[in-house]
Amino acid sequence: MLRFENRDASTVQNRDARLNELKDAVNSSEQSRNAAYDAYTTEVYRVANEEHSITQQYFLKFLHAQQEFYEEISQLLLQRIPNVEQRLDNDKYAPSFRCDLAEHCLKRTKRSIAYPIETCVRLHEDSVKDEGLFRIAPSQAKQKKFIAQLDLQTIDSKVQLTDLGIDGYVVANALKQYLRDLPESLLTNALLSQWIQMTSLRFDHSLSFFSILFKFELNFSTEEERLQRTRELLTQLPKVNYDNLW
Repeated sequence: MLRFENRDASTVQNRDARLNELKDAVNSSEQSRNAAYDAYTTEVYRVANEEHSITQQYFLKFLHAQQEFYEEISQLLLQRIPNVEQRLDNDKYAPSFRCDLAEHCLKRTKRSIAYPIETCVRLHEDSVKDEGLFRIAPSQAKQKKFIAQLDLQTIDSKVQLTDLGIDGYVVANALKQYLRDLPESLLTNALLSQWIQMTSLRFDHSLSFFSILFKFELNFSTEEERLQRTRELLTQLPKVNYDNLW
């Protein structure tokens, strides 16, 4: 075809000669196309014929290698995961908030009183008589910082309020939040129905802080009746709950 196009039209004497040359170019192109097609189909058939051996020699070996690799990883994880779980269970500096009370006291820190409760009560010694201690909202920024310190147990037993740059309101609200965040109420869910039965009695609203523990409003008819019923229920608490409440 290129040969025909490159020819000088003036050298072709007649139309028949030019048509014959064009037919020759078309035939040559067709032969080249057929040859290329034959080569392509031959290669496709060859690969198809060798597919089984290729799969067996390469792909199947790759799958076996992958299987061996993941089996080794699985065995390694089976050995390591229990160690990680044990370290997490025994980590005494694990977060204190939103942690089960018994797990925190008996398993992690090996102490009878939860770290946040003990720390807050100790820091409250100089501010227990402040007005509206559990009612007045503190600085949110200071409270968040103090709670973060409590959560990771970074406050030394000799540190005072002035050292921390906070007041009693921050400590009181942090203690309230710790009690609210307990997975189970300090007075336990098992005794919930019995605490609810006490709602028919009158209650002094000046003691509203304890509604955080009960999570409902209480009413008592007489002070003596209230104390007697409270004593009865307190004796039914688990020891760790009783120690932290008392």
